[in-house]
Amino acid sequence: MKKKLIVGLVSSMLLTTAAPMLDSVVQAEESLEALQKEKEKIENRSEELGSVIEETESEMNSLEQERQELEANIQSLQITIQELTEDVEKQEGLLEEKNKEIEKLNKEIADLTEAIELRNEKLMTQARATQTKWNPTNIIHMIISAEDISDLISRMGVITTLVSANQTVVEDQRRDQEALVEAESKIQLEKEQAETLLAEVKANREELTVQKAELDDEIMYVAERYQMNSAEKDQFVSEQFELAQETMALNADIKAEEERIAEEKRLEEERIAEEKRQEALRIAKEKRLEEERIAREKREEEERIARAERLAEEKAKEEAAAKAAAAEKQRKAEEEAAVLAAQQRREEAAQKEQAEKAAAERRREEQRQAEEAAAQARAEEKARAEERARAEAQAEAERKAAAERAAAAERAAEAERKAEAERKAAAERAAAEAERKAAAEAKASTSSNSGWLRPASGYISSPYGYRTHPVTGQRGSFHRGIDIAGSGSIRAARAGRVTAASYSGSYGYRVIVDHGNGYSTLYAHMKSNLSVSVGQTVSQGQQLGIMGTTGRSTGVHLHFEIRKNGSTVNPMNYIR
Repeated sequence: MKKKLIVGLVSSMLLTTAAPMLDSVVQAEESLEALQKEKEKIENRSEELGSVIEETESEMNSLEQERQELEANIQSLQITIQELTEDVEKQEGLLEEKNKEIEKLNKEIADLTEAIELRNEKLMTQARATQTKWNPTNIIHMIISAEDISDLISRMGVITTLVSANQTVVEDQRRDQEALVEAESKIQLEKEQAETLLAEVKANREELTVQKAELDDEIMYVAERYQMNSAEKDQFVSEQFELAQETMALNADIKAEEERIAEEKRLEEERIAEEKRQEALRIAKEKRLEEERIAREKREEEERIARAERLAEEKAKEEAAAKAAAAEKQRKAEEEAAVLAAQQRREEAAQKEQAEKAAAERRREEQRQAEEAAAQARAEEKARAEERARAEAQAEAERKAAAERAAAAERAAEAERKAEAERKAAAERAAAEAERKAAAEAKASTSSNSGWLRPASGYISSPYGYRTHPVTGQRGSFHRGIDIAGSGSIRAARAGRVTAASYSGSYGYRVIVDHGNGYSTLYAHMKSNLSVSVGQTVSQGQQLGIMGTTGRSTGVHLHFEIRKNGSTVNPMNYIR
C-alpha cells in the first residue's frame, strides 16, 4: 500500500515537472506550424505572381508582335509615303510646267492680240486711204493718164503690189486670229489640267496626313501599353523576388525552429531517460530495502522462535531438576510440554510460512504491477517514438520539399541573373560598339568654332523659320529647327545628359540632350532602335540613333533643334 502511494506521488511529481516542457514543445510546434503556413501563403502568392508575370509576358509578346507588325506597316507606309512624295513632286513639277506653258501661251496670246490689233489699225488705215485715194475712178484715171507703155506697166505693177499686200495682211490677220482661238482653247485645257493636278496634290497630301496621324496614334498607343506592361512586369518580378527573399528567411527561421525543437526533444528525451533511470534505481532501491526488511523480519522471527525454544528447554530442565522425585509426573509433564512445544512450533512454523507466503504474494503483486507499469511505459514510449518518427519524417519531407522549392527558386533566380548578365553584356557590347563608331565618326567630323558639332551628314533640306509645311501644305508655318536629309547615324552636337528618349507624337522617336547653361538639343524622326536612354551621359559625337521617318514626316531625315532657356534658336548660328 505504501509502495503504491509512493509510486503515485513520484508519478505526480514527474508529470508536474514535465508539464512545462510539454507546453514548450506544444508552443514550438505551433510556432513551426505558423511559420509553415506563412511560408505556404508566400509560396502561393509567388505562384500567383508567376502566373501574372507569364500573362504579362504573353501580352507583352503580343504587343511586341503588334509593334513589329506596325513597324512593318511603317516600312510599307514609308514606301507609300515616299511614292506619294515622289508623285507629289512629279505632280508639282508637272504643275510648274503647266504654269510655265500657260505663261508662254498667255504671252503668245498677248503677242497675237497685239499683232491683230496692229493689223486691224493698218487695215482700217488702208481702207480709209482706199476709200479716199484709190477709188475706181482714180485707178482708171491713173491708167489712162499713163504717158507710155512703160509708165502704164509701172503703174499697173504698183496697183497689183498694193492689192497683193492687202491680201497678205488679210491672210496674216485670219491666220493669227485662228491661232489666237487655238491658243485660248489650249490655255483653257492647260488650266483645267493644272487645276486637276492641284486637286490631286491636295488629296494626296490630305491622305498622307491622315495615314501618318492614324499610324502615329496607333504607335503611341502600343508604345504606352508596352511601357505600362513592362513596368507592371518589373513590379511583379520585384515583388516575386521579395517573396523569394521572405521565403528564404522563413526557411531559415523554420530550419532554426526545427533545430531548436529537435534540441528540445533531444533534451526532453534525455531528461525522460534520466528520470526513467532514476525511477528504475529508486524502484530497485525500494525493492532491495523491502527484501532486506523481509529478510530482517524473517531473521527476527527465527531468533524469536529460537529464543522460545531455548526458554522451553531451560524451563524443561528446571522442571526436571525441581521435580526429580516425581519422574513419572515430570515425564508426563515433559511429554505434555514437548507436545505443547511441538504444537507451538508447528503453529509458529505455520504462522511463519503464512507470513512468508503473504510476503511472497506481495512481492509477486508488486513485481506484476511494476512489470505492467514498465510495459505501459514501454508502450507509451514506443507510441511517442513512433509519433516522433512520423513527425520527423513529415518534417524531413517538408524540409526536402522546401529545399527543392528553394533550389528551384534559386535556379530560376540564377537563370534570371544569367539572362540579365547576358543582356547587360550584350547591351554593353552594343554600347561599346556604338561609342566606337561614334568616336570614329566624331573623329572624322569637325566641330565649328563655337564648339558645336554637326549632328548628321547630308544637306539642309529645310531651314529654320517660316515655310510652307511639307505635309499639311499650310503656308506661313514656323519651322523651329532645320531638316538634314540623309540616311546615316545621328550624333550628339555637344556633350550632355539624355533627358528624353522615346516616341512623341509628331516628332516620332526623338532624343533630347541637356548640355547645361540653359542649352539643350532635340533630334527627331529617328528609327525606333535608339542608342541611348534617359539619364545616360553622352559625349560629343556619340551616336544617339539612326535617321528615320517616324512621326509627321515625308521622308528619311533628321529634324534638329537647339533650345536656349526653353526657346528654339537658329541652329545654323552654331553649326555649319
